[in-house]
Amino acid sequence: MTKMLVVEDYEIIREEICEILQIEDFDVIWAENGAQGLERAKKELPNLILSDISMPKLNGYQFLAELQKSSITQSIPFIF
Repeated sequence: MTKMLVVEDYEIIREEICEILQIEDFDVIWAENGAQGLERAKKELPNLILSDISMPKLNGYQFLAELQKSSITQSIPFIF
């Protein structure tokens, strides 16, 4: 099963995205901000990351830059 990480700070939007992906039979994990997303990505190694841009702690661009610094996460496909 394809594992997707959804990183979104607005709970309602995050829940809707996760629900749609689960209906489509994806294994979904989520994070509330870029810093939490970075931790989850390193631990869970998802097949794809869907990320908001404007978030607290690490914005989407900073989150992506941190992912690209690590050899274990740099090749994970990423969509804003």
